[in-house]
Amino acid sequence: METKDQQEQDNSEIGKEPDKMNPEDLPKYIQPFTHLFNKKKFEKLPERREWDHEINLMEEAPRELNAKAYMMTLKEEEALNQ
Repeated sequence: METKDQQEQDNSEIGKEPDKMNPEDLPKYIQPFTHLFNKKKFEKLPERREWDHEINLMEEAPRELNAKAYMMTLKEEEALNQ
């Protein structure tokens, strides 16, 4: 039998958003890979490698493309074009 405090805690967690920083709140299929998302590993860039290379764009290449990555509603598109 649960105490009143336990019931209140259970009820408060029902609509609670999962904490993305807590590995236990991540989907089960992602949990084995949490070590890849360690914040300390993102503090610096990886060492340079022999296959790193510069991407040189052509002078006549447009600076930006008028392209959408996904479909938007008419309302979203109007807001974007303002």
